[in-house]
Amino acid sequence: MIPIRAAKWSIVPAAVVLFMLSRIASAQVTTPGATDINIMTFNIWRGGELVNFGQVAAAIEAADADIVGLQEAEGNIRQLADALDWPYANERTQIISRFPLIDPPGADGRYLFAQTAPGEIVAVANVHLPSDPYGPYEVRDGAALEDVLELETSTRLAALQPYLDVLPGLADSGIPVLLVGDFNTPSHLDWTQAAIQNRPEARYPVEWPVTLAAEAIGFVDTFRAVHPDPIEYPGITWTYGYPFPRLNADEVIDRIDLIFAANIIEVLDSRVVGDPDMPNTDIGISPYPSDHRAVVSTVRVIPAAPPLFVAVDDRTVERGDSIVVRYQTLNGESADRIAIAPVSGSVEDILMWLPPYEASFSGSVTFGSTLLEPGQYDVFLIDAEDTELSRNSFWVIDPDALPAIRTEQGTYAVGEPITVSWSSAPAYRWDWVAIYSVDDPDLYNNYWAYLYTGATVEGWAVFDASALGDEMLPAGDYVARLLLDDGFEVLAEAEFAVSE
Repeated sequence: MIPIRAAKWSIVPAAVVLFMLSRIASAQVTTPGATDINIMTFNIWRGGELVNFGQVAAAIEAADADIVGLQEAEGNIRQLADALDWPYANERTQIISRFPLIDPPGADGRYLFAQTAPGEIVAVANVHLPSDPYGPYEVRDGAALEDVLELETSTRLAALQPYLDVLPGLADSGIPVLLVGDFNTPSHLDWTQAAIQNRPEARYPVEWPVTLAAEAIGFVDTFRAVHPDPIEYPGITWTYGYPFPRLNADEVIDRIDLIFAANIIEVLDSRVVGDPDMPNTDIGISPYPSDHRAVVSTVRVIPAAPPLFVAVDDRTVERGDSIVVRYQTLNGESADRIAIAPVSGSVEDILMWLPPYEASFSGSVTFGSTLLEPGQYDVFLIDAEDTELSRNSFWVIDPDALPAIRTEQGTYAVGEPITVSWSSAPAYRWDWVAIYSVDDPDLYNNYWAYLYTGATVEGWAVFDASALGDEMLPAGDYVARLLLDDGFEVLAEAEFAVSE
């Protein structure tokens, strides 16, 4: 478990979501039957490379997972999908899958559609909530209950809120929803008076706000649905130490890697994946590759007909590579068009278009990118009257372009906000920019402040008092760095100064 900084998310306008969901009834697709899905959450620990990357793939194979939400992937999403021979991986959400993954308009990185069959989807969301300050440590170290609850509300619940704002609407529309992740919080179902009485570090029962909030909006904790007694089967996921059983004397162990489900038929099974010598290991892997144990649950669902959409498989496409566009049309007639134009372009700006193949309501088309200059583009779905039905954006990047970062000014006055921009970033989920003192080589501990790039190829951010604190930066020499996917691999840097 490492400190994960709370991301900033934008909220999809309600009108957009309602429009998308209202079209489900209009899409002419066959009503799907029940499907069983093995959904897994797995914090692979610093890119999966601290122990044996091959064992990460082996653990997923042993779990027979269909969809995996990963945490701490640190840029290795595609590498892991390739190791499993899975064709579908999404860096923006750190999800890999046997099924096609659709990043629909309006999702804004909060969820994907997994296409279990043409015209049949489930929604999948993957979270990695902030780890510090860690609530169970606060309890262990003597904090009062009200202080612990305030901490949880202001950190982890605040980080989860953008998901809570949108996922219930998907479930209410008939779409099965799977929410997985490293929540960095225990469950209120585990910290009951009876369950903690033999745990001296758990000084009092806690109704942990994150899991209570998920339950309140209709999500079921799939592990506790199968194993309701936390005393008989605690299901600990973090941490029995590494290598097992190396563990600090005052360590707090808990179940913090969770799988929630909404609008499903039933939970059929839920198992813990870990070292075979660890207690309550259902699926043993040795050597085990992470300090977190993984969880895999089997859920039975009736996949939903998707709202109409158009979406690119990859938000970033190297110039010369294919642009795969998935779609759900309204009527499937040849008058429908899937078109590409410069970002924010209209029908008059179309550069190329294709009809849905074979008058299919649900499918994909493939464009080439060689003729597109590097930059941002939109793909959109239009009907016979040129009415725009759906739009999504993507980037074409130069294969030889290196990530770059720059500050708006070379010198700032004390107290002046620092504007930083970046380009040719890989657009991974947790790419981030940070400010360090220029002569400080400690990448892990000593940044002054950080902000996420929002999984963008190109963008900008302002380090003001909300990021730096009211004191801002003192006079001195600094460097702004672009770093990869919540890790500490520096992709680019730019020096600047702050003067009196």
